[in-house]
Amino acid sequence: MAIVKRSSRQADPSESFIAGAPDARRQRWQKGNKTQITFTVAPELVDQLDAIASRRHVSRSALMTMWLVERLEREAA
Repeated sequence: MAIVKRSSRQADPSESFIAGAPDARRQRWQKGNKTQITFTVAPELVDQLDAIASRRHVSRSALMTMWLVERLEREAA
């Protein structure tokens, strides 16, 4: 019978707890050729987004995508 040396370092329970959190690892949700992301904003911002999207006759998601593309193009320049 082989003698197995136990590790002197015990696992920290908090590390496994943190690693098990839903946001501990980056996860991507694919929808067709797009990736779905989720973030939290104040309700007032959502109301403002919806009002602008409605005036432009686009969805909230489309408006946010347009703004992200514009901003990323400016940052790249």
